[in-house]
Amino acid sequence: MSKAMKKQMTFIGVGLKFAIISIFFTAIIFAVHFLWMSYLSIPIPRIVAQVLGILLLIIGVPVYLISGLTIHKYFHDGQLATKGIYGYFRHPIYGSWIVFIVPGIVLIMNSLIGLTVPVFMYGVFKILIKEEDQYLEEKFGEEYLEYRKRVGEVLPKFQTIFREN
Repeated sequence: MSKAMKKQMTFIGVGLKFAIISIFFTAIIFAVHFLWMSYLSIPIPRIVAQVLGILLLIIGVPVYLISGLTIHKYFHDGQLATKGIYGYFRHPIYGSWIVFIVPGIVLIMNSLIGLTVPVFMYGVFKILIKEEDQYLEEKFGEEYLEYRKRVGEVLPKFQTIFREN
């Protein structure tokens, strides 16, 4: 039995580690932004950045909420979540933060240095998600391996969006 299976995972997976590391980095970046670099803004008109930021939040917050409710149900039923939003990407909770919510906030704040935060978060995700993926592979076996082949991590694979149901 591997280390991943010996240590049972909760429905939040590696989310707590991901959140702590991401929040720490974000705090440093925004301290730098507010103290020394607030004059460095994203090189697009502020209104455009704010509208894009709001649009990303309008997408990201529902993705986060739906994903959280869905995984909570599947996890407590002992099943692999592969339907609904999980039919399009495997880690929509992480994806909602990395692709939509944090970039949306950064755009609204018009922070050029803030653009490093989602990039950093994606790097942390790629390192930490290995533990969660190993746990899911060991728990669900071939079902998870097949799911992993056809569904993207934090964004849908092109063929997943247009597949026949």
